Amino acid sequence: MLLAPADFFAGVRKGLKSNLPAGMRDFKTTRSGRLMKVYFEEPAFHYEAWHHTGVGKLEVGLHFEAAPAINEAAFDYFRARMVEVKSSLPRAELEPWDRGWSRLYETLPAARLDEQVLGDAVECLTAYVGTLNPMVDEFWRSRE
Repeated sequence: MLLAPADFFAGVRKGLKSNLPAGMRDFKTTRSGRLMKVYFEEPAFHYEAWHHTGVGKLEVGLHFEAAPAINEAAFDYFRARMVEVKSSLPRAELEPWDRGWSRLYETLPAARLDEQVLGDAVECLTAYVGTLNPMVDEFWRSRE
Protein backbone atom coordinates (compact mmCIF):
# COMPACT_ATOMS: atom_id res chain seq x y z
CA MET A 1 0.00 0.00 0.00
CA LEU A 2 1.40 3.37 -1.00
CA LEU A 3 1.58 6.07 1.65
CA ALA A 4 1.23 9.82 1.18
CA PRO A 5 4.29 11.69 2.51
CA ALA A 6 2.28 13.09 5.45
CA ASP A 7 1.16 9.59 6.47
CA PHE A 8 4.61 8.11 5.93
CA PHE A 9 6.38 10.68 8.11
CA ALA A 10 3.66 10.52 10.77
CA GLY A 11 4.34 6.77 10.87
CA VAL A 12 8.09 7.36 11.14
CA ARG A 13 7.55 9.73 14.07
CA LYS A 14 5.18 7.32 15.82
CA GLY A 15 7.52 4.36 15.25
CA LEU A 16 10.52 6.28 16.51
CA LYS A 17 8.60 7.30 19.65
CA SER A 18 7.69 3.66 20.28
CA ASN A 19 11.13 2.21 19.60
CA LEU A 20 13.44 4.60 21.43
CA PRO A 21 14.18 4.16 25.14
CA ALA A 22 11.93 6.25 27.41
CA GLY A 23 14.70 8.79 28.05
CA MET A 24 15.02 9.56 24.33
CA ARG A 25 11.37 9.98 23.42
CA ASP A 26 11.26 13.70 24.13
CA PHE A 27 12.32 14.78 20.65
CA LYS A 28 10.87 17.46 18.40
CA THR A 29 10.14 17.18 14.70
CA THR A 30 9.66 19.47 11.76
CA ARG A 31 8.52 18.38 8.34
CA SER A 32 8.48 19.88 4.88
CA GLY A 33 7.38 17.96 1.81
CA ARG A 34 9.35 14.72 1.65
CA LEU A 35 11.69 15.52 4.53
CA MET A 36 11.37 15.19 8.30
CA LYS A 37 13.87 16.48 10.86
CA VAL A 38 14.16 15.06 14.38
CA TYR A 39 16.10 16.93 17.04
CA PHE A 40 16.55 17.27 20.76
CA GLU A 41 18.24 20.42 22.09
CA GLU A 42 19.92 21.93 19.06
CA PRO A 43 17.88 22.03 15.81
CA ALA A 44 21.04 22.61 13.74
CA PHE A 45 22.16 19.08 14.70
CA HIS A 46 19.24 16.94 13.62
CA TYR A 47 18.37 13.53 12.28
CA GLU A 48 16.68 13.42 8.92
CA ALA A 49 14.56 11.10 6.90
CA TRP A 50 14.52 12.53 3.37
CA HIS A 51 12.86 10.89 0.38
CA HIS A 52 14.86 11.57 -2.77
CA THR A 53 12.21 10.76 -5.34
CA GLY A 54 14.45 11.24 -8.39
CA VAL A 55 16.83 8.47 -7.35
CA GLY A 56 14.33 6.32 -5.45
CA LYS A 57 16.19 6.50 -2.13
CA LEU A 58 15.40 7.46 1.43
CA GLU A 59 18.27 9.18 3.20
CA VAL A 60 18.46 8.59 6.94
CA GLY A 61 21.12 10.29 9.00
CA LEU A 62 22.47 12.94 11.30
CA HIS A 63 23.07 16.37 9.79
CA PHE A 64 25.32 19.11 11.16
CA GLU A 65 23.91 22.42 9.89
CA ALA A 66 25.25 24.95 12.42
CA ALA A 67 27.98 27.55 11.91
CA PRO A 68 30.86 26.27 9.78
CA ALA A 69 33.34 26.07 12.68
CA ILE A 70 30.92 23.98 14.76
CA ASN A 71 30.13 21.73 11.81
CA GLU A 72 33.84 21.22 11.18
CA ALA A 73 34.40 20.35 14.84
CA ALA A 74 31.51 17.86 14.73
CA PHE A 75 32.88 16.35 11.51
CA ASP A 76 36.30 15.89 13.14
CA TYR A 77 34.74 14.47 16.31
CA PHE A 78 32.74 11.85 14.40
CA ARG A 79 35.56 11.08 11.94
CA ALA A 80 37.68 10.05 14.94
CA ARG A 81 34.86 7.71 16.05
CA MET A 82 33.89 6.08 12.77
CA VAL A 83 35.08 2.62 13.84
CA GLU A 84 32.72 2.87 16.82
CA VAL A 85 29.93 4.31 14.66
CA LYS A 86 30.29 1.59 12.01
CA SER A 87 30.17 -1.15 14.63
CA SER A 88 26.48 -0.24 15.09
CA LEU A 89 25.77 1.48 11.77
CA PRO A 90 27.86 -0.43 9.21
CA ARG A 91 26.48 1.44 6.18
CA ALA A 92 27.00 4.92 7.69
CA GLU A 93 29.08 7.40 5.70
CA LEU A 94 30.45 10.71 6.95
CA GLU A 95 30.95 13.49 4.43
CA PRO A 96 31.15 17.25 4.12
CA TRP A 97 28.11 18.56 2.38
CA ASP A 98 26.50 21.69 1.02
CA ARG A 99 26.99 25.19 2.56
CA GLY A 100 29.68 24.12 5.04
CA TRP A 101 27.42 21.46 6.49
CA SER A 102 28.23 17.79 6.94
CA ARG A 103 26.28 14.59 7.41
CA LEU A 104 26.57 11.08 8.75
CA TYR A 105 24.06 9.03 6.78
CA GLU A 106 23.03 6.11 4.64
CA THR A 107 20.39 5.57 1.99
CA LEU A 108 17.68 2.94 1.75
CA PRO A 109 15.89 1.83 -1.41
CA ALA A 110 12.62 3.74 -1.66
CA ALA A 111 11.15 3.98 -5.13
CA ARG A 112 7.82 4.60 -3.39
CA LEU A 113 6.76 5.27 0.19
CA ASP A 114 5.06 2.10 1.37
CA GLU A 115 4.78 -0.03 4.52
CA GLN A 116 8.10 -1.81 3.84
CA VAL A 117 10.00 1.46 3.46
CA LEU A 118 8.23 2.80 6.58
CA GLY A 119 9.41 -0.19 8.62
CA ASP A 120 12.95 0.12 7.27
CA ALA A 121 12.99 3.87 7.96
CA VAL A 122 11.82 3.45 11.55
CA GLU A 123 14.40 0.74 12.20
CA CYS A 124 17.22 2.73 10.64
CA LEU A 125 16.34 6.06 12.25
CA THR A 126 15.96 4.38 15.64
CA ALA A 127 19.46 2.92 15.25
CA TYR A 128 20.90 6.31 14.26
CA VAL A 129 19.34 8.18 17.18
CA GLY A 130 20.13 5.43 19.68
CA THR A 131 23.73 5.10 18.55
CA LEU A 132 24.65 8.69 17.76
CA ASN A 133 22.73 10.83 20.23
CA PRO A 134 24.94 9.89 23.21
CA MET A 135 27.92 10.92 21.04
CA VAL A 136 26.21 14.19 20.09
CA ASP A 137 25.67 14.91 23.79
CA GLU A 138 29.34 14.12 24.47
CA PHE A 139 30.39 16.41 21.62
CA TRP A 140 28.41 19.32 23.11
CA ARG A 141 29.80 18.66 26.62
CA SER A 142 33.35 18.68 25.21
CA ARG A 143 32.75 22.21 23.86
CA GLU A 144 31.64 23.69 27.20
